Formats: sequence, structure tokens, C-alpha cells
Amino acid sequence: MRKSKIIRIIAEAAQGFEGDPLLARLLVRAAARAGADAVKFQLVYADEIATPEYKYYDLFKKLEMPATCWRQVAGEAKKEGIGLYFDVFGKKSLGMAIALGAQGLKIHATDFYHDALLSSALDSGKNILISCAGLSKDELVGLFKRHPQTKTSRVSFMHGFQAEPTPLAANNLLRLGTLAALCQPAGIGFMDHSDGATEDSLNLSLLALPFGIQALEKHITLDRELRLEDYISALPPAGFANFVKKIRRFAKALGSPSFQPKGQEILYRRRSAKVVVAAKKLRAGQKLKKSDLKLLRCQNQDQKATMFDAGMILGCRLKRALKKNQPLLQEDLAAQRPLNKEQTTLISK
Repeated sequence: MRKSKIIRIIAEAAQGFEGDPLLARLLVRAAARAGADAVKFQLVYADEIATPEYKYYDLFKKLEMPATCWRQVAGEAKKEGIGLYFDVFGKKSLGMAIALGAQGLKIHATDFYHDALLSSALDSGKNILISCAGLSKDELVGLFKRHPQTKTSRVSFMHGFQAEPTPLAANNLLRLGTLAALCQPAGIGFMDHSDGATEDSLNLSLLALPFGIQALEKHITLDRELRLEDYISALPPAGFANFVKKIRRFAKALGSPSFQPKGQEILYRRRSAKVVVAAKKLRAGQKLKKSDLKLLRCQNQDQKATMFDAGMILGCRLKRALKKNQPLLQEDLAAQRPLNKEQTTLISK
């Protein structure tokens, strides 16, 4: 597991604006006020995605908006102080996203082999999200060979897929660890498509945090009762705000993978560890042996230079006499073996 950087929470508006610029601007406003770091839309031009015979081609056409409308959306994002991301599907949508000043671009799994699009997106200098939905390990390894520049810190590989909604058992969150190892030093992220009407939508993403994700997508909608496009996995504004608060709260618990204690953990250890005390009366000048020492908790031990490893001081001589159960302090020893880093850290001061 890797140490997490700050997690970008992306409010996935997707197709929920239904081609209506007012709905799009309202989604930007809702995402910003819910505390998301960015809002993301699918920047759709039907002919970049499907043939006219495709069953959703007409839906894609309805999602198309003029550049003036998208500029209004970008202006709303700037006014609200929220990042703007776009799913791009070809040269036209990529060019529009860049012209709108997008902070990030998403490459959908449908374009995994669209090498020209991938190259252009990577060359843009933007933050890049790459969906791994439905892909195999071999396909990912092949991508790294075709596009070595994907292995950079501004790229995040996104795990998850949409099954409207995705059942809990289909999330395979353990795969995040495998993904992290494969794509380093690039980042990883999770696309949460749990049912927006259930508690799962507030809790599933918490399980992804320890894997070191840097990006987290969750769908947002203006009102689930409206049943706008992509609402099934979406949270309404108040629910999304609760989601953000929960992620931010529990992300603090991740800390560091280092096993070096610090802060309150050191204080706990100093207070709770048994320390070396005299097993009986000991005289000054006496050379310490195992039977002279035992381990017990003592009053105010965290305020004294006590020690907890009797083996470290065997063979040392006492500078003063000690009563039974009196803790040994560093200054009581005439000679002492050098302490290692861990011992030095955990000796009370």
C-alpha cells in the first residue's frame, strides 16, 4: 500500500445535464457547494462515439451543446471555484475541453485503443484519468508499452465500472492494490457506481482509501426523483455533501505506511509500556544481571528517562543503590550499550 496524497473528489455529472446548459450550470453549482474538488461532464459529439445505427446515437446527439453553452459552464465553474474535467472521445471534444481551460481529461475505457486520442491528451499537459473498466492486466501492460508517458504522476488509472448500479460483490476493490503496483509512479483512483439510494453510496468508497487512491469519482444529480440521465448511481446535492465530509474525515485516518511511531502514539507507548525496575534491593557499583531486573508499569514513568528493554543494560554497573521496584533511569548506569534508533525513540524523556 502506498501513502495517499490528497484525494481529489470528482463529482461525476456525466450525461446528467441531458444537453441542457441550465442543468449543466446547476450541476456545477451543486458540486461546488457540496465540497467536490472538480465536476466532470461527458463532452459528447455523437459522431466521435458511434455510428448513426447505434441504439444510443440519438441520445448522444441530444447531449451535444454549442461551444457558447460550454463556455457558460466553464464560466460557472470558475465563478464557483471548482475544477472542471471532461470525458473526451475524439479530436473535437479534446480540442473543446482544452479551449475551455479544463483542469483534467478523462479517457473512457471505450477509447483504450484510441492511440491518437491518448497521445494528444497526454501531450496536453492536463491531469489525465484513464478508465480501466473491463480491461485485463495484459491490456494494461500493453498500454504502458505503447504509451510510456502514462506512467507519470499526473495520470491516474481509474478502477470501477457502471452496471446501473454496480453490485457490491462486483467491485473487486482488492484489484486496486494490483493496479497500484502495475502503474507506479502513476496514481490510481476509484469510480464508485454503487446505488445512490442506499447507504452503500456513502460507505463503499471508504474501503478504497487504504489502497492509496488519489482520485475518487461519484455521480451527482440535482434530484433523484427527476430521474435524469445517470441518476442511478448518483447522490443529490445534500447527499453528495455528506459523502465529501465522510471521505475527508476518514482519509485523515490513513496516515503513513511507515512503522516509525510519532506523536500521540509515542506518548501512548511511554505511558503504557512496562519499564525496567529493580527486582530487589541493588547496591551501587553492582553489575546488573537478569535476576536483578524485572518489567513493571510505574507511576509517572512517562516523565522520567526510563527504559523498557532489560537486555540492553545487562552487564552495566549501577552508579547508585536502588530500592525494590524502583525504576532504572539512564543516569543510574555507569556504562551502557549504545541504544538503537527505536530504543532511543521509545525511551521516556
